[in-house]
Amino acid sequence: MEELRSTDILDREIREDARRKAERALSASEAECAKIASDFASRLEADKAAKRTEYAEALAAYERDVAAAIPLEKERRLVSFIDSEVRSALNARLADLGPSGRLSLYGRLLSRYSPRFQGARVRVFASGFAPAEAQAVAARAFGPDRVISSEPLDPERAARAGCSDGLIVEAEDGSVSCRASIEEIRDTILDSRRQELAEALFGGRLPE
Repeated sequence: MEELRSTDILDREIREDARRKAERALSASEAECAKIASDFASRLEADKAAKRTEYAEALAAYERDVAAAIPLEKERRLVSFIDSEVRSALNARLADLGPSGRLSLYGRLLSRYSPRFQGARVRVFASGFAPAEAQAVAARAFGPDRVISSEPLDPERAARAGCSDGLIVEAEDGSVSCRASIEEIRDTILDSRRQELAEALFGGRLPE
């Protein structure tokens, strides 16, 4: 009987010792877990702070880029607006001249180009005008004996040549040609007097 009690006591001591070891191990595990969690939280907070700084710098850089781009975009749009208004006003003025007024302008251009043909006979192609009208204008610029034909300008050729309204004159042998068109007159005026037209259109004060 004594031996059995001794065995019971030994068993209890072993179980108690095992329990204490388990508690210590659990406490150590909990502490380690808590430390890991704390370290993770600290790293997470540090990462968040770093990201906040990174995002703040990126946002600041973006805002600087936008601030720099806005004046350039404003300038680009202003130039585009002024150019569009000048072109619109010029187109309206040229349209107001009517066919006879535009033919008169084309005749002046042809007179300027005439010396380049060096006396050669010419053919006339008309866009927006009757062949007879075109021939009369060309005859005044080149001389009546030098105009051998006048005919309508093919629409496809007119589009390729930039001659929606005007005349194309060719030497009989095809060695020389010239164009007197609404496009050429408009471009010539814009190239030489764009600033003057813009100031006149906006009353001497261009928009800012």
